[in-house]
Amino acid sequence: MSSSVTLDVRPEWDPRLTTHVGELTGSGVEGLTLEAVEAPQSPHLLDKGHNGVVLQCAYDCWVDDVTVRHVGNGFGLVAASACTLRRTRVAGRGSHHPYFCREGSHDNLIEDFTIEERTVPAPAGTQLHGINVEGLSSCNVWSRGDMRMGTFDSHRGLPFADVRTDITVNNNGRHGGDASAGPLFGARFTHWNIRVTNGRAGLMRIDGLAPYSATVGVNEVREFDQTDVPDFTGDLHSRLELYGTTDAVRPRNLHEAQRTLLR
Repeated sequence: MSSSVTLDVRPEWDPRLTTHVGELTGSGVEGLTLEAVEAPQSPHLLDKGHNGVVLQCAYDCWVDDVTVRHVGNGFGLVAASACTLRRTRVAGRGSHHPYFCREGSHDNLIEDFTIEERTVPAPAGTQLHGINVEGLSSCNVWSRGDMRMGTFDSHRGLPFADVRTDITVNNNGRHGGDASAGPLFGARFTHWNIRVTNGRAGLMRIDGLAPYSATVGVNEVREFDQTDVPDFTGDLHSRLELYGTTDAVRPRNLHEAQRTLLR
């Protein structure tokens, strides 16, 4: 194995190493604008398939300097690992999932990303999520983001050990996922230096929801609109530090600081 196992492995769980379908590696998409026909956003779960770029079963691939407009879903990671999305932008009439990360996607980096404010009002019956993670996806990082709409979406399924850092967000989206799909958060989520421009707490301040999590350097927020309760009972062992400050935490960007320590 090229690296250590980051999960607990116990004999009684019958862990196995197995083969899988051939993955896509070493491929990238760069320097493009993808513009779909500008049609009204479809009602929830009835997207027409006008999407951006999705890395599925992809390892060590990248997307750089790509803008998508008028799409149902913008940029996706599906069963993808060690991929990088850099300098990406979702623009136009509004989308369902600007970014999504699902089906066991691990160790991916999304940095210098922008979700523009929609250019037309949202039609009735539509939903806006934001930067999504779900389905046991772990160790993914969202860094240096400008979210003029959306939220830090979880569609449940116990994602864990994910990081959002150095992001400005107008927190006006909603998370999805039926309660039967499992917890919103697994252990070790970190929200670090998050600047919430509309003061909404939901999915930004997670010390009351996410076990063994850290909420560090989030400005003062309050609960309104969609409000959640924890999926776990007892002490969550979470941390809340430098709450009520704006861009005061140092280092400003947790991912950059960790990379510097490894050099």
